[in-house]
Amino acid sequence: MGISKDGPNGHYIGRIGNIIYYMLNGQYVSRTVGPRKKKATLPQLHNRSKTSISSKLLKQFKPFFDVGFSIEVLDTNQNTFNRAVSINSRKMIKGIYPDFQIEYSQIELSRGILKTGENLKATASKKAILFTWDAPEKMPWPECSDLVMMIANFPSKKKSIIKIGGNARNTGADQLKLPVSLQGVQAEVYMAFVAADRKQVSDSTYLGSLTSPNQ
Repeated sequence: MGISKDGPNGHYIGRIGNIIYYMLNGQYVSRTVGPRKKKATLPQLHNRSKTSISSKLLKQFKPFFDVGFSIEVLDTNQNTFNRAVSINSRKMIKGIYPDFQIEYSQIELSRGILKTGENLKATASKKAILFTWDAPEKMPWPECSDLVMMIANFPSKKKSIIKIGGNARNTGADQLKLPVSLQGVQAEVYMAFVAADRKQVSDSTYLGSLTSPNQ
């Protein structure tokens, strides 16, 4: 049932028939729902399966997207997660239905104008993943105050460890601590930077696949 918030001439919020009306980022939008009557074609199955796989995986990155794509969605009718799915769903999955492979190196977690940094590296110890980058002594303001964003995604566990707003860029290092349950488990690792006031971000960088020693 749709409810008009502003009287009989106002916008309806909710479902009327097979159409759902709602507000998204301050804009009034609608979408159609209901069962599909025709049998899906092979291209449709291919695209639906890719979308389903990518959406389920990308949900594990959502807190990162909320910052990483916050600038991208300004003045649009998309939210950060929808934007991330739109950018990544086609390029992050290779293969032909139903045999797909996920290309973690192709996943973008943020987009922005800040510097990505130089000599970015991630190394794994038993209890943590260490992130390092070049931090010149005379780094200009406000670049030196940018904060590192780090994520380690564990595909076999369907979990991520995320730190938003870690150490400042001029420190040159930060780490993600690993719980016992994720020690010795393969991780896909990324990092980016966000301004101290959260008004700008950098593009994300994929740092590879790591497995911490379990001994």
